[in-house]
Amino acid sequence: MKKALFTLITLLSLLILTTSTVLAAALADSYLTLREVRNDVNGDVIFVFDVAGEFSKSDFKNGFVFFADEKFPMGCHLEGSVLQCTTSRATAGHYVTVNVGGFIFWAFVPERGSAEASESSEYCYGVYDVYYDENSETHSWQQFATHCQDVPANYGDLLEDYVNPDLGFPSDYEFLPNSPQCYANPVVGDVYYGVCPS
Repeated sequence: MKKALFTLITLLSLLILTTSTVLAAALADSYLTLREVRNDVNGDVIFVFDVAGEFSKSDFKNGFVFFADEKFPMGCHLEGSVLQCTTSRATAGHYVTVNVGGFIFWAFVPERGSAEASESSEYCYGVYDVYYDENSETHSWQQFATHCQDVPANYGDLLEDYVNPDLGFPSDYEFLPNSPQCYANPVVGDVYYGVCPS
């Protein structure tokens, strides 16, 4: 009996290992990039992703957002190379973990914007700065704001003397495809990053 059970478990493990390897190989050239997180005045919280590679709409059916001990489902819509996922407004003002399409992202969900800002601004981007976690004694890039503007941002654009309310003083933030290399944990996404000290 024990030998049969052991054989069954071994075969099942090999099947799972083989299947997961095939799935990982199929997704190796496919990835998502978190472009922005919005909290629109007249809607839900929206996560916008750039999609590269081959995905089907069913790949994004079971996405969810975590913060604290709560889990919120996501509804996603894939159109071309852009994936938009919505979730509950209860996530506003929190750092969250987003799990979608087999990828995990960490982001800050801004508080609900004003009606004036959402009607006059068309392009919104996250603004990231470096925060120090005393418990783990590590630095990490974290989104603290969303900046909206009338024209699309270009790599190298600067937000000059932009004030991070958590730090209380003005700094420059540069629009980049991924975070500068001055701190260990990289963040990938077309957003504004605090300029590294020279």
